[in-house]
Amino acid sequence: MWIAFFLFMASVASFMPYSSLYYESLNLPGWQIGQLGSIRNLVAFTSSILLAFLTDVFRRRRLIMRVCILGMIAALLIFPHAASFATLLPIVVLYSVFLAPTNSIITETTLSGLDNPRDYSTVRLGGSFGWGIVALITGLLINNPDFGLPVIFPLHIFLLILLLAFSWLLPGARQAPGADKEIVSVKDVWDMLRLPVFLPWMVIIFLWGATESSISNFLFIHLKNQGGSPSLMGTAISISIVGEIVALAAAKRIQHKVGSRRMIVLSFVIRFIWFAAASILKQPALILINQFIGGTSFSLIHAGSVAYVNQRAPERIGTTAQAVRGAIQFGLGGGLGALVSGALYQTYGSTALFRIMAFVSLVTFFLALLLRAVDRAREKRAAL
Repeated sequence: MWIAFFLFMASVASFMPYSSLYYESLNLPGWQIGQLGSIRNLVAFTSSILLAFLTDVFRRRRLIMRVCILGMIAALLIFPHAASFATLLPIVVLYSVFLAPTNSIITETTLSGLDNPRDYSTVRLGGSFGWGIVALITGLLINNPDFGLPVIFPLHIFLLILLLAFSWLLPGARQAPGADKEIVSVKDVWDMLRLPVFLPWMVIIFLWGATESSISNFLFIHLKNQGGSPSLMGTAISISIVGEIVALAAAKRIQHKVGSRRMIVLSFVIRFIWFAAASILKQPALILINQFIGGTSFSLIHAGSVAYVNQRAPERIGTTAQAVRGAIQFGLGGGLGALVSGALYQTYGSTALFRIMAFVSLVTFFLALLLRAVDRAREKRAAL
């Protein structure tokens, strides 16, 4: 599973961070770049939950994962032939339909196969290594005149083919005794959403995804406007992954000491620091220091939210539950965040965009702190 995370995140790292640069190279304005990012996330919101639910119903995780990989490859083969917003739109939709469920399937297969779910962060380190290494390599290749921006497509396809071949070596997920007799239904998902304070925590996770969208869609454009090179951009991602790896390596101990909900709360403190610093720094190279700090924020929100959902959701809909979490964070949050970020960037520029997101992160921190206090008080009353 470590290798599966490595290959999947490596493949995405060769394409996703550089997609906004590719769109800009086609002379698309900021609002259209934001719309393409938003459409990608909003389509993923629907497809990830639907395909993950089918995975739980039919218990065919590896088969659906292979279908998703083939779907992404098909979209990437025609991607370079689009040269306008209208022609890019259906390709982005096709790619997005198959992108989101893959991560949820790998996540739940890992969780269901572990003796201790807290060991998840150790396995997820594979994805961090894959993202950091390939993002750096991609930046160097883009900076090479012999390759340029179009290299992101064949590199992404090559890594997906490796993941497809490796999928035949993945272990089958273990099931609890009698799990094969349980019938999964939409009611199970509805009951999960109705759990006490489950949806409020999803709102907090949504807001993290919305602020993250401004980074994923406009950080590289921000660096480019300041004179940063593609190799610096790849290095910036790799440095953030170092912070992510450090935090993920300690995530099991952090979760044991402070719990999953406090990990989510702490992630917003770090996210506020990142946005505030990014809006002040004038030299693009200084972003490297900031990126290490930012990487730890992702590890805290990811490990904390995965653990929280795993603790609350019924095991028979584990894949769907993780897909709901991911869809709310990166699909709905990322989609609406991309729309807002695109409009803010077009109107005020990237510096003001990051300052606004710093304010949003700070407000969300206090909301999450309040929600945790309310949640703990509810648990104490229930225990009496």
